[in-house]
Amino acid sequence: MSFGFGDLAGNALFGITGAYLIYYYINVYGLSPASVAILMLMARVVDSGVDPVIGYLIDHRLLFNGKIRPYLGWFSLPLGFLTFCCFLPLPLGSTGRLAWAYATYLAMGILFSLVIVPYGLLPNTMTRNREDRLMLSTFRMMGATLATLLVGTCILPMVHLFGKNNEQVGYPMAMAVAGLVGGLLALIPARTCHERFALETDPHPLRLLVGSLLRNRAWIVVTITLSLFYINLTAFYGLSVYYSVEILHRPEFFGGLLISVMGGCKVVGVICSPRLVRTIGPRYTIVFPYILSVTSLALFTFGPNNTYCLLGFFGLTCFFQGLTLPVFYTMLAESIDFGAATTGIRAAGIAYSVNSFAGKVAWAVGGSLSAAMLEWGGYIPHALAQTERARAFITFGFVGLPAIIAIVSSLCILLYPSDEQIHSVLQPGEPA
Repeated sequence: MSFGFGDLAGNALFGITGAYLIYYYINVYGLSPASVAILMLMARVVDSGVDPVIGYLIDHRLLFNGKIRPYLGWFSLPLGFLTFCCFLPLPLGSTGRLAWAYATYLAMGILFSLVIVPYGLLPNTMTRNREDRLMLSTFRMMGATLATLLVGTCILPMVHLFGKNNEQVGYPMAMAVAGLVGGLLALIPARTCHERFALETDPHPLRLLVGSLLRNRAWIVVTITLSLFYINLTAFYGLSVYYSVEILHRPEFFGGLLISVMGGCKVVGVICSPRLVRTIGPRYTIVFPYILSVTSLALFTFGPNNTYCLLGFFGLTCFFQGLTLPVFYTMLAESIDFGAATTGIRAAGIAYSVNSFAGKVAWAVGGSLSAAMLEWGGYIPHALAQTERARAFITFGFVGLPAIIAIVSSLCILLYPSDEQIHSVLQPGEPA
């Protein structure tokens, strides 16, 4: 449970920026959709380059003597503070507002890397047993999906409570509370989780470490599918309010309700995931739920505009996606050991950090696409009615793109090594 609090905090803080920052930048802070699309892509791609650097520091014990937990202890509260700064509307001109957005969003992403890369490596230092890692991944995903529930349930009510009808006051006050709580929660695994196995240093140069990753088919497959998942997530986060208001003709609060349903139903899916894994195996626990999620998403899109139908079908979509989440992170830890056994090169820090790098690039692409959908569709903030073109782009971004990603991911994960191949290299309960 202590380990799960880490992703509760991380996903809450990063989820807040994914769910509300596009809306805040465009509709509250007055930035154009085009500039926000470029910002989301450029800032996230630049700061994602920090992830491999952190992995290199961990692999070569250049900071904190190779320990993982001190990263969480030092950088959790600054991460919460920078999340607040992203929503702080300084009274600047248009150029100054854009520069402030770039600076704070970039700094927040760097601090997120300093927390989440070491956090992701904790299972490799806590246990070497596959079942234990699956359980850690399950609790991690419970924390992550609970964060989504809280982001959808609490943020907009806090904005309206603190700001009344003034969102320029409500957003920074709500984010001050969220940033403080998130930073404190991220400290819990730093204080309570134990590193029982040291990550072994590897004397090989960076070129050979990266080369070993490119020969690790298991790691490549799980990195691609996990990155695609982040693009899916940013579509749901970034466009939920717009889809609710412009397509469903419902208040902004309904967009937050959709995010809450996403979090709650994914929690249920995460809890059910280990039993399904034991029944049909890891790969098919991703394939079949993704296929079912596409079916549910189609019913959500083309079904009646009824509150219970909308929430029910969207909830089913997210439940099926929740079934896949613990498997991704179990596969990631497993693929790192698998690569060490097949290539003879241990590169746990680089492996996880490059995976995180790819995920953040995917998050950047997803966030940029969400803003770009508004720009390409000709979205006009505060307009009484949007054009059919704008509505079509919002619909494609919110439901069409996630459906395509689910289908592609189902095909991609079939390239992951079978259980027999994994077990022939890694004996159950033992490291490579």
